[in-house]
Amino acid sequence: MNSQYNASNRTSSFRSNHEHVQTTLNERNWEWSYLVRKCRNLELEESYDLYMRRLRIGYLSIFIFIQLLVTCTHALVLLTSSDLTYAYVDMITYLVTGVLIWLILSVNFRNELISKHGWLVYASSWLAVSILVLMDIGLNVYHATSNNDILNPIYDAYTLYAIYMFMPIPHVLQPFILGTAVTICYIINYSFVISAKEANQMHSIFNEAIYLSCVNFLGIFFRLMRDIALRTTFLDRRQYVEENLLLRYARDQERSLLLSILPAQIADRLQEDVRNRIERSKQQHHQRPGINHGCSNNSQALRRWRQPDHGTLFIEPHKDVTILYADVVNYTHLTTTLDVKKLVEALHDLFVRFDIASEEHNVLRIKFLGDCYYCVAGLASPNEDHAKCCVDLGLRMIKDIRDVREKRNLNIDMRIGVHSGDVLSGVIGASKWQFDIWSKDVDIANRLEATGATGRVHVSQQTLRLLDGEYFYEDGTEKAREDPVLQKHDIRTFLIKSLRAPMHDPRRVQRERQAKKLSEASKSNFMYNSTLQQYNQVRNQAKLEMCRELDKMPIGRIQITKICRRSTNLTQDEIEEETFRRNISSFCLLFRIRNWEIQYIREPDVMLKYSIVLAWFVYICLLSIQLLSKDPKYHYWIIDGVTISVLTAMLIISWYKKLWIMYFSDTEQSLPKYKLSRMLYKMSDFMQRSIGIRVTVYMLVVVSCIAVTAMQVLDCGPKRDEELIQCFHPWILTNCVTLLIGTAFLFTRIPFVVKTTVAVLITAAYTVLVVYEFDHIFDGSPPTNVNLNAKYSHFLLIFITLGIFHLMERQTEFIAKVDYNNWQLEAATDAEAGRRLNYE
Repeated sequence: MNSQYNASNRTSSFRSNHEHVQTTLNERNWEWSYLVRKCRNLELEESYDLYMRRLRIGYLSIFIFIQLLVTCTHALVLLTSSDLTYAYVDMITYLVTGVLIWLILSVNFRNELISKHGWLVYASSWLAVSILVLMDIGLNVYHATSNNDILNPIYDAYTLYAIYMFMPIPHVLQPFILGTAVTICYIINYSFVISAKEANQMHSIFNEAIYLSCVNFLGIFFRLMRDIALRTTFLDRRQYVEENLLLRYARDQERSLLLSILPAQIADRLQEDVRNRIERSKQQHHQRPGINHGCSNNSQALRRWRQPDHGTLFIEPHKDVTILYADVVNYTHLTTTLDVKKLVEALHDLFVRFDIASEEHNVLRIKFLGDCYYCVAGLASPNEDHAKCCVDLGLRMIKDIRDVREKRNLNIDMRIGVHSGDVLSGVIGASKWQFDIWSKDVDIANRLEATGATGRVHVSQQTLRLLDGEYFYEDGTEKAREDPVLQKHDIRTFLIKSLRAPMHDPRRVQRERQAKKLSEASKSNFMYNSTLQQYNQVRNQAKLEMCRELDKMPIGRIQITKICRRSTNLTQDEIEEETFRRNISSFCLLFRIRNWEIQYIREPDVMLKYSIVLAWFVYICLLSIQLLSKDPKYHYWIIDGVTISVLTAMLIISWYKKLWIMYFSDTEQSLPKYKLSRMLYKMSDFMQRSIGIRVTVYMLVVVSCIAVTAMQVLDCGPKRDEELIQCFHPWILTNCVTLLIGTAFLFTRIPFVVKTTVAVLITAAYTVLVVYEFDHIFDGSPPTNVNLNAKYSHFLLIFITLGIFHLMERQTEFIAKVDYNNWQLEAATDAEAGRRLNYE
């Protein structure tokens, strides 16, 4: 019992250490700097940039659609809800701006132009953003100076989201610079135009600066998380391509090795029989669920799989083949006089030359028998020149052994016998298969070798008839005429002297060309054995395969550029993508295969700590806005203290494992020694792994941010008096709600349905506050257009934010799930390929 307990502890300890090492590697593999460095080391940056260009063009097309929709909606609201005397200026400005932005950004869809002039990406993005900012701020300045109407800009956050999420500017630094410039422009506008006459001007300016800084942070977070996720997907795809190539090479090598021993037809039958027996054994195994799964049973099952049925014979007849027997003369004397190592080296040198020569002459070597080498031509594939191939091989073998004799100063030579006829070939044996050939013609070839002359090719009359007079010959040996086996079969023999046919004979030229091709293939296979050569071949081939894989990688659920295309014009890669789309539901983006969805949501979230950093930063921004906009009271401090304590505790726990690995871990296998440290480490790891804990953390984050936002309206009632009208600033509340929506969507590895539901509920609660609870306060806030009901302006900003984040999260979720869908299908394919490879 104690031994079983100790073994169980050792197994658990090993599993725990393995999981720890794996999670440690995951922590490193999801670091942005590590991913960038790995892409560069694998020379993937160029391919990744091409894919990101496709992705950015897809996002840009969505932005143009959103811009068109927002412009038309805003113009329609103005047309139906405001005084047309002032609305025409705004409507014309919006429409002209929309057209200009569309014209400027459309240059990015011309791939050839962008490839030649990369600066156009930056120029068009900066120009489009500048026009959007000038339009929004320009209308504020125009109405403030001409009509003395103070209006609130509506496109400040929208412009920043466009920069970070939709503009085709690569990397993070350039969007950050552009976003900072836009933020400064809006703060200046807020300082000198909007809040110039307010009593608490500095508080209002700080509120606006904090809000826009938080929007910038949301945009940067989106950029970084998207880049990390896409680089990880890209590297996973590269790894799959490389593993697929290695598997393909391994199968080719195993197939080549098998075909070097067996003819293709025998090898195919044998492999098929092994696969069938394994399938039958697996079926029997599943039918007996109570069997022991020990190693002894597995090895016994393996032995049973490898043993063919007693009634199954892998024997095939072959007509019109030529058999060659070769024997080293004076070998027996060498075994008694030569050092064993030198003897083996000499035989190896000799037989390697013979193998190369047999491949060049399209002759299949059967086996070695000591110093005997025998082979057959015309067996693996039909060959009308099989007799000539064997005779040519025999002459080549005599030349090779004489080269070895001179090189190593050995007294050796060859006797070679060649005969043409019929044979049976196949595999016999149980645990160790043996391929061989049998027939009376094999025995005759053996006797021709035994009765032949040293340094000569001894052939039968049957073989001589097939040589078409291409060789000089003479009568065979006296010993052959007296041999009882040859006499029994009435075999007349001859000795080949030399080649008679001219070198320009077309048939001989064709045979030499074929021999040259086979020789080059043999050399290439030999060079492939070099590990460095293999690595370079796989790496170069993987680069080519990745170029083909780019078109298969998804760019999002919504692809505006494909909406107007007919389905009949889809390419093969697009058809495959459509197939993947059918595995994912359109509305909720759930896998139609339930097990896949369960496995997907159970995947650990290594990026959880960054999501909590985002939530903590947004919370601090919301808390700062609350403190600047309202006088804090006692119950405010209690709620704020509880929520910030909860968020800070989750922040520390989520980062503890990462920080411990970075600064305290000695090795990848080590764990914290102290009880408190180990407990925090395990809590951090469990938080990443458990979907239930992640959703709980997500809900706590959302509730904490809602709580600090709700502080602004806690002391306000529905009464319509001057004091209550000023109890909170409506635009500050609206801005805070947009931050809530953005945070709810940007939290990583939370099911898309959950995030959408939370965002919709936040929007619904805000709608209730605007329409029913505090409509009088929102009616008195500054609108975005002259004589436009201010509530419409608030709703327009909220729904623009909800729509943008919903679309972007839908795109991100779809890409992740298509990649996971590919991974599931490829894993199944790899498992099947590996199973077949193991069977073979």
